[in-house]
This record gives sequence, structure tokens and C-alpha cells, in this order.
Amino acid sequence: MIRHLLVLSLICGVMIAHPALADDDFSKNNPDVQKYEFARSYITSLSYMKEIYDRWNKNAPKKLFSDQKDIMIKATLNDLALDNSDLRIIKGYLAKYLRSPNMLIRKVSDIVVVAVSRDIAINDEEKSLWEKWYNLIAAGQATRAKEIEFVKTQHGMELRRKEADKDIVKASVLMTKVLVSDENKDGRGHLLAITAAQRQKLLDKLDSFGGDTLDWGLKPGQRTLEGSIAVIREILEDSIWISIDEK
Repeated sequence: MIRHLLVLSLICGVMIAHPALADDDFSKNNPDVQKYEFARSYITSLSYMKEIYDRWNKNAPKKLFSDQKDIMIKATLNDLALDNSDLRIIKGYLAKYLRSPNMLIRKVSDIVVVAVSRDIAINDEEKSLWEKWYNLIAAGQATRAKEIEFVKTQHGMELRRKEADKDIVKASVLMTKVLVSDENKDGRGHLLAITAAQRQKLLDKLDSFGGDTLDWGLKPGQRTLEGSIAVIREILEDSIWISIDEK
């Protein structure tokens, strides 16, 4: 999870057409309840995704122990276990909103919980794969044919992670729609359902781990985490959006 590039950045247009955001249902499905609390939990969950991102992009075992295969494998197994710990924390932050009176909050939470659960399962599979490979090496049975099969299986897991990551970006786009106040007529307008102080607190939290990502909106080539930060940053920083206490 959060290790790779997005395939396309056209998710935003797709998600705007989501049934939960249809004009006649906007207020019904997105009432102004739990919005700040949910946004705070969502942004906090992204900070744990940043932990995973840094683990594999700054301190990857293959980089640190490229000449020590046994240590590299053990470090990889440890990192996968740490990933699952972080993923379970993310799941805990958002699972509590699955019964929210706001249907859009429920939808976003469900998308993330399902995606994270898929990643946990993939990580468990990968741990098993690495353990089997380690045993083959230790037994002197790591043939070239078995190595090719090992790499192919890993590649398949990465493709499945990419699909889960797409859902995380979809959820982030929808999360920005949660922040839109139901006082906007038919969901159209630029009034946010959070105060100026709450808005600044969300930005401060985002900056605490996402300060390197200052872009607005989705762009081709962004990583999953970068895309998620960018879409949230856009709605919080753009002055066209008015905080509810400033109307």
C-alpha cells in the first residue's frame, strides 16, 4: 500500500458523479454532522499511510541490505508486520464512522476499511511468500526457475495493491465532498461545514506529515499518498471555499 504510482488521475471526475452526491440527495446523504471529527480522523489516518510510504521508499530493506540476503528478508518480514500494524490503526480510525448518520461519511469509511483490509491480507500473503523463499535459500534449493516464479507472484501482489490504492484516492476525493456544507443549495456553492479555526487545525495536521506535498488536486504520476494530500489540501487552502463561521 502507498508504495507505487497512480495509473491515472481521472478518479476525481468519476467520483463527482457518485450517487451520494446527486443534487436532489445532497442534503439527505451529506448532512452537517460529524464532519470536522471525521476529517480529522481521515487526515490522521493518512499520517499512518505516510509511515508506510517512508518505510518502503526511504528505508527499504532491498536498499539497506542489498548484499545481505538473509538480513534483507528478515527486515522485509518485519516491515510487512509493521505495515499491518499501521493499517489496522487506520482501519480503527475509520471503522467507527461506519454507523455515522451521514451516509457519505459511511461510504468513505467503508471504501477505506475495505481497501485496508485487502492490503492486510496481501501483506500476510507476501510474508508467507518471503518465508518460503528464505527456506528455499537456506536449503540450497533456490533455483532460477523458482526465483522467476517468486518474482511473478510478487508482481501479482503489487498489481492488487495498486487496485486497493486507487480506492484510497477515490475515498480522499469523496472526503473533500464531505466537507461541503448542506447549506449549499443542491450541493452547489462554496460553503464548508467547518469553522475557520477547525479548517486551520486540519491544515496544521496535514502539514505535520504532508508538508512536502504542496500541490493542489490530482495529477498524473502522483503517488497514492501525494494525490490524497493534494485533493484535501486544495479544498482547505483555496480561498474560494468559505468557512461556515465566515458566511
